[in-house]
Order: sequence, then C-alpha cells, then structure tokens
Amino acid sequence: MELRALKLFLTVYECRNISAAADRLGMNQPAVSKAVQRIEVELGVSLFEREPRGVAPTLFANMLFDAAREVDSNLNAVIRRISAMRDGSVGEVVVGAGGTWQEVLLPKAVARLTQRSPRARIRIVPASVEELVAGLIRGEIDLALAPIDIPGAMTSKVCAEPLLVSELAVIARGDHPLRTDEPLTLAKLACQRWILPPGPLIRDRFERGFRIQNIEPPLPVIECFDSSCLLQIVESTDLLTYLADLRLRPRLHMNLARLPANPLNIHRNTGLILRRSSYVPPLAKELIAEVRAVCAEAGFSPDLKGA
Repeated sequence: MELRALKLFLTVYECRNISAAADRLGMNQPAVSKAVQRIEVELGVSLFEREPRGVAPTLFANMLFDAAREVDSNLNAVIRRISAMRDGSVGEVVVGAGGTWQEVLLPKAVARLTQRSPRARIRIVPASVEELVAGLIRGEIDLALAPIDIPGAMTSKVCAEPLLVSELAVIARGDHPLRTDEPLTLAKLACQRWILPPGPLIRDRFERGFRIQNIEPPLPVIECFDSSCLLQIVESTDLLTYLADLRLRPRLHMNLARLPANPLNIHRNTGLILRRSSYVPPLAKELIAEVRAVCAEAGFSPDLKGA
C-alpha cells in the first residue's frame, strides 16, 4: 500500500465521513470514495460501512488503523529530523509542556542543552494533556512534560515516567483573611470570589472537588490564560485561585501563599510522557537527561505509590 493511500485511509477513519475527509485532504468526494475502494480491493476486505450520516469502520479497518497510524507517526517524526539536519542543525526536538513545567523546570534544562549543543533546534509546544498525548501519538511531538492524567483511551499508546509530585492548591495573597488556623470548608470556599485558568485539566479538578460534596462550584469572576497576570491579580485582591503550588517557586518575592489544608488541595504526579515503542532521537534523550537532572537537583521526587 502506498503512503498516500495510507494517509487517505487515516483521514477517512478519523473523520468517519467521506465528504469531511475530502475537505481535509483537498480532494473531491468521488475521488476519495474511489481511493477507498482501491484500498479495499488491494486488501480484499471491506473497510467501511455506509451509514446515514457517514461511514463506520469495520473490524478490518480497526486492525489497519493502529498499524497505519504508527507508520504515519514515525514518518512525520523522521521528516522533521531530516528537515532540521538539512538546515544545518544537529537535530530538532519538539517538547510538549504544561504551564508548570514551562515556568519552573524546563527553562533550566533547555538552557543547559543549548549551551552544550548550540546548533540544536528546540521547539516548546504548550497544550493540555489531551492535546500533548495526541501530538505524541501522531509523531508531531517527541516528548511531553505534564501531569500524568492520561485519558484512558490513550494509555496503551504512551508510557509515562513520574518525575515529581506537585500539589494543586488554593492560592491567595499572603495576608488574605482566610489565612488563619481555622479549618477551611468547601462551603466557605464556595462563597469566595475566584480567578481561574480556563483549561479543562485544572478546571475539572476544581469543580469535581465541590461536586463530590454536592456543592455547586463557584463560577470564576475572572478567567485568565496567563499565570503571571493571574497571580498579580491575586496578589492585589481578595480573589482566590487554584494552581500547582510549584508556580510559587519562581515568585517568592510576591505576596502569595497557599491557603492552609482544605478539601481542594490534592497531590498529583507529573513527569515525562513518551510514545510507546517509538524511536527517541539522540537530542530528545539529551534533553530528557537534563530534565531528570534538574528535578533531582531541586530535590523533587515522584509519588511512586500513586503512579
């Protein structure tokens, strides 16, 4: 089977619709239909069944999909490396990183690598865990550094190595009225005004913390993507936020603090995520070694019992 046919099959499989696949591929619908028929003739099996609103993959399509995606992912990764080397680089590594990693640990590891390999090309991609894992599976990302909260359907495609434990915690200005020895209840926290990041990972954890006690989670007064802007607002107001406490490390000069023990504060493992059974290029291995070293020097360790 030609690589072009493989790409076409993957697109139809993911879209579940011939017309949508044609739009994504820049082709017309009859051409895509004929191409699918040629693949089916070559394999001697039916890959898709017609439905009122699209197509449904058969058992044979499901079998082909995993192998086809693996080939496509490896090819994408190799093409990126060839392109980087052609342009005079010793290689390129694409790192998917959560916000905490970008702010606290990844900068030092990247700086060390670029000092040792000045011709290396490094691209840092911010995204949610779901997006990072999807990028790994497609071969668009070489490694991800993020909380190890991997969606169930993706766990068989990637492997994870916990590197440290962080805490999602309620954060306030240092002299906030709630910073007392009195225990904080969810009912009291539900009455506060909040500024939160809009991403699903932290937001889902935040809302789940209230709903398990049958309390309606408060709506944020402010949503803010940028943690630097968000924490400056917290420092100047009585608003509360919910972030990884590691984000306070580079901001010790600011009037910020975790609120005392409360039901929302939870620990989670975060670390390295790689595509399972995939070649890891030398430059990516070097960066991984630097990340591990930076974590060790900072005294971080994972919660292996919870991994």
